[in-house]
Parts: sequence; C-alpha cells; structure tokens
Amino acid sequence: MNFIIKRKNILKPLQKLNSLISINHENPNINNILFKIKNNYLFLISTNLEIELIVKVSCIKIYETEKISVSGKKILNIIRSFPVDSIIHIKIEKNNMKIICKNIYFLLSILSGMNFPKFKKEKKTFNIDISQKKFKDIIYNTQFAMAKQDVRHYLNGICLEINKNKISVIATDGYRISISSIMMTKFISSYHSVIIPRKTVIELIKLLNDVDLPFNLCIGNKIIQFYINEYIFSSKLIDNDFPDYKNLLIKNFDVEIKINRHKLKQALNRASILTHQKTQGVKLQFGHGECIVTAYNEQEEKIKEKFLVNYSDKIIELTMNVHYILEVINVIKNDFIKILLNNSTSSIYIKDHQEFHSVYIIMPLIL
Repeated sequence: MNFIIKRKNILKPLQKLNSLISINHENPNINNILFKIKNNYLFLISTNLEIELIVKVSCIKIYETEKISVSGKKILNIIRSFPVDSIIHIKIEKNNMKIICKNIYFLLSILSGMNFPKFKKEKKTFNIDISQKKFKDIIYNTQFAMAKQDVRHYLNGICLEINKNKISVIATDGYRISISSIMMTKFISSYHSVIIPRKTVIELIKLLNDVDLPFNLCIGNKIIQFYINEYIFSSKLIDNDFPDYKNLLIKNFDVEIKINRHKLKQALNRASILTHQKTQGVKLQFGHGECIVTAYNEQEEKIKEKFLVNYSDKIIELTMNVHYILEVINVIKNDFIKILLNNSTSSIYIKDHQEFHSVYIIMPLIL
C-alpha cells in the first residue's frame, strides 16, 4: 500500500470511524481501522461487530494496493496533528505504516487486513430513497425516548415502520412514547417494521445531513443499511417485536390546552432546580386562564410560577417528570404546543400546534 492524500479528505472520515470503535483486548482488530484500496479509491472500514461503517475516500495518487489494519485512535491523532492544508504520504513497509508529512515522520505497527472481522452481508428485501433532512428530523424528534440498557432489549432502540405512503419512527422507554412520521409520494405496497439499536441511532444522526438530498435505505432480514453520500453504514437489527403502541393512541380528548412553548420551557427549567431528586416531579395546574407550575424537594423547598394560557375550563392538575416534558419541548420548533388529555390521571399528549406528524405521550407520576 502506497498513496498520497490530502489531510482534509481523510480527517473527517477517521473521526466518524473512530466513534464506532470500542476497546477490545481479545480481538485487537476491533480497535483498528481497515485500509483497503479498490478501483483507485481508498476504503476505510471500522466495526464493533454489531455495526459497520465504510467510507470511500479520494486520493491524490495511488501507487500500490494492499489491505491492512491500523490503530484507529493513533492514526486519527496523528492526522489531526498535521497542519491544516497538509499533503500526507502513507506507505506500508514490512509490518509498519509510514506516515510522512513534510519533515514529520511517524511509524505505526499494523495487522494484516486478512484477519479484520467481516460484517455479514445478506440479501436486501426492501430499499427506498428518502430525504436525509426529513429522515434525520423524525429520528431526532423521537430518539430521546429510547430506553437505556433496559432488560427489555427491544426498547433500547427505535422502531422504524414503513406502511403505504408513510414512514414512522417510534421510541419508548415504558413511561413515554414519541412518534414522528413523514409522508412519501411513492406508495409502498409492502409493510415493514424493524427495531434499530440505540448505538446505531446515535451514529446515524451524526451521518445524516440537514439537506434534502436523498440517501438509500436497505432492509434485510437481520441487517439494515444506509447509503449516505460516500458512507455505507450497516447495523444488525434487534430481533424482537416492538410493543403494540397503536393501542395507546387516543383520537378524542376532553381537554385541549394551547400553550406558549417558550414560557412553559422557562418555567419548567426553573422548577427543575427544586424537584425531588428521586421522582423529578413537577405539578402543572391549568384553569381560570392560568398555568401554575409547582415543584418541591426533600428539604421542603418550593417553587411556584404562574403565567397566562388560553384555557378557562375546569381545573386540571397533573404531576409529571419535568425532564420528560422538557425533552419534548426541546425538539418542537414552533412557538406553541398543544397539551391533550382526558383527566388528571390519564397520560398527556403533546403535539406541535402547527405540525401534525409528531406526537408525544407521557404517563403521569403517581405519588
């Protein structure tokens, strides 16, 4: 292997590839990035055996081809240390990688690329082109409700549901549900529902861009793949059934409150200072044209704040996890939200006042 490359062409891919790497003392290849030259391009690959990222990189000049792996952390730190507009010469001699930049010289040990773990590929059963921005939005709008290391492993991720002309993403940790959808112009005759793991979701948000350019989504029986610009991102799926969230969806509500998102956010942020450490509960009272936010803690400290809302019917009191509500408010972009419910003990629904393709359900705290 012998090639010349611009620093700016390789630095960003190395940063993204390193985010997948986990320290593994039993299999040193897992700590490495595979360097492979094919069809006059440099391909860089990293994997943790559950997910794999491949990136195609342009070189200035390629002299010889070979397949080797090298420490991902070390090669990233070396490339990052070079001046911004550097031209870098990388070549393999014996069992070492030489990295040369002007008068700077590094020598790294390498492993044979033949032993680098291969990510199992499978036949694709479905693929579709989707706008990067739209897909990133629905993932971002829901990912905060994923469970973290729950024994019910099917909650440690998001459900991707494709049905007719709608693509939906659903996440839940058992106490709240977030649902966001986009409508497609193309009618999809087959139904698909898969669970994408949490780590994959987090990395996917980093790879998708805020542009309306399309990417290709491919689904297999056990693997999902995303072809995003020069990246190919593959992940194993969680092999289980997602909870039947549709039974929880309510169409008719007795109470509908339109509320200024910014005022509610500010009040909840202040209330969170004095919430009980264990429950993180905050009381919301609506009625007589007011919203009253109240919080207490173990030391019997208290905060109470009032502001105007356009709800004047019977008084409704709710006790909710303050952070659950704030996480919903933070992903909504418009100035007003709608809070929908039936009584003080029912789950509340939060919707964007103008955008109808996302809904958030939060269960009340029973104190």
